Amino acid sequence: MFSNNIQSFIILTIYVLIIANVLLLFAIYYEIIKDTLKRKHYDKVSFLLKPEITGYIENEGQKADVEKSLTSHYFKMVAIDTMIDYSETNHVNLSEKFEKLNFVNLLIKKLEKETDIVYLRKLALMRSEQAYDILMNFSRSEDLDISYMSFFGLSLIETQRDKKEAAISQLISSNILRDRIIEILRQFDLEFEELLGLLEKEESVKGKVIFIKAMMNKDEIKREDYSDLLEKFLDQHREVKIAAIQALSNSQNEKYVSELTKIYENEENWQVRVAVAKGLSNFKFDCVKDVLLKMTKDSEWWVRYNAIKSIVAMGEDGLYSLIDLSLDSSDEKISDLAYYFLNANQDVYNTVKNIEV
Repeated sequence: MFSNNIQSFIILTIYVLIIANVLLLFAIYYEIIKDTLKRKHYDKVSFLLKPEITGYIENEGQKADVEKSLTSHYFKMVAIDTMIDYSETNHVNLSEKFEKLNFVNLLIKKLEKETDIVYLRKLALMRSEQAYDILMNFSRSEDLDISYMSFFGLSLIETQRDKKEAAISQLISSNILRDRIIEILRQFDLEFEELLGLLEKEESVKGKVIFIKAMMNKDEIKREDYSDLLEKFLDQHREVKIAAIQALSNSQNEKYVSELTKIYENEENWQVRVAVAKGLSNFKFDCVKDVLLKMTKDSEWWVRYNAIKSIVAMGEDGLYSLIDLSLDSSDEKISDLAYYFLNANQDVYNTVKNIEV
């Protein structure tokens, strides 16, 4: 009797599992079919609206015709997507056209009722100044995705200088990762002089580092009258000092080599010495050869490593100096490290082997 009960229970369990799997399979197919139908419906509406939307974008006189075709909320959302795609593909600002169709207010009202990253992204890409206040509010969100998207939207808006600086100030103090802040800051498309002005007014270490890094890859960093203004930041906090070293190195102005050499020779912090070792790769080898070779004997491994890495980047002259280091038996650690870099490149490795023979 007990055995029969167990057998019945097992059979019942098997049937339950089969039914559950069948239901799960139906649910999956239902979702697939539903998504497929939604996509087909979206594509159909998009196909119907695209000529009207494109006509309005290219000729504002067709605004009335577009409004007649926007018969539902769904149609309006598809139209928004179509305009955003056009804007992104053709690199044009359609903020005024979004505003005239009342699309900006439509999304603002939606976001005032409920925070939604999808609607927030659409609003951000509209580049409308009407969205400034709500984007500033959302930029304070503890949700980093919401905060990031809001700042991204703010960076695209053409607005007055005081509003732009207020958004940047809020961005600098946010909890977004520093590299992401720099990405967004570059989206603001500030002139070099504007970044310098913000740097001069900035009091926080974090802010100074961000502004210096934002300007260090701009072409203007090679202008001596601009790069000279960054020299004073070599005497500040370690992180600011490192950023200034990177910026002055990027200027490729050989006048800074002696200053960077002094920093290396007097600096106790190994991270700063590493920054100098990396930065010297931006200059001609004959200007930095002596100090880089000196760095290969530094007490800190990372300084030695980056000094040799910079020598590697110096082309043929650096290569032969590296070969000399690899063959120098007076310091086994240096020769081994140099040989490691040479051995990483098969062509160079063969050259070294031939010299050894």
